[in-house]
Formats: sequence, C-alpha cells, structure tokens
Amino acid sequence: MTAHIAGAKRPLTTGDIVSFYFPYSDGPGDKKRTCAVIHADDATGEVVLAYGTSNFPEEKEKHALTLRDATLLALLKLHKPTRFRWERRIRVQQFDRRFAPNHKGAVVIGRLPSGSIDWQVAYAKLPYKTPDQERQGIHPPKAKPSQKRCALFGRRKPRAAMVA
Repeated sequence: MTAHIAGAKRPLTTGDIVSFYFPYSDGPGDKKRTCAVIHADDATGEVVLAYGTSNFPEEKEKHALTLRDATLLALLKLHKPTRFRWERRIRVQQFDRRFAPNHKGAVVIGRLPSGSIDWQVAYAKLPYKTPDQERQGIHPPKAKPSQKRCALFGRRKPRAAMVA
C-alpha cells in the first residue's frame, strides 16, 4: 500500500520512517517526531503513523517496535535508539502539512528492511479504532509513574512529641 506526499520522490509505504509534527496528547501544539508508517490506505490516500520516542519505559509494551541495533539505526538515519509506539498513532492525509521535510526536502528519513514485519497483520492486531478516531490521534493513557523513587527515600517515622 502506498500514499503520495507532495514533493516526495516516491509514494509513502508501510515501513517508511518519516519526520512529522505529532500532536501533544494533553492539548494544543505538536512536536517534530520520527514516526513509522504502519498502514497506508490506498482507498482514502491516508497513512497511519506510529509515534516515535527515545524514552523507553521499564515494562515492555505489547504494540511497539524498538530499534537499538547500531547498524540498523545508521541505515535508517536515526541518531539514537527509538521505540515506535503503535497504539499511539494518527491517521493523516497524504498531503498533510505536518510532514516535516529535511534540508533536502525529503520527508522519508529511512525505510525498514522489507520482510522484517508483516505490517497488515501487525496493524490488524492493534485495538480497533475507527478511522475518525485515528484522525483525531490515538493517545493511550500514560503509565503511572514508577513508585521506586518514593520507595527509595521512604517515609520517615514521625518524631515523638516533646512534652515540656
């Protein structure tokens, strides 16, 4: 499946790594992010982008692709290990203005090796959301902060009251 981006040398396909201004989950604004194309809808000309981050939670996520291999990172032109969170995604038009071309005008940063992932199966395993919900952006609830920091310092026992 492919979609075409204005100014792109070729249509976007699943497995492409792109630069995109991904919306914040808690309000207006967006941030330039590395995203993975996880689905391309030829019928509507839309693509579904998975959120990319270099922040790794301690627990392994069910619907995520983590890239740490230095050779693969260099091939994809990624500067640091990246996790693509497939549950956090957005569906956009192929000509969306939020695609962020690099200094050469290219939207596509890199491409995952073909055959590495069965994209249709992986996309089908995601929790179902309607295309309209995906257009609004899917932002699953954030994990609760780790309690380790609190446990590390712990609570002090209350001091005995001084009676004079």
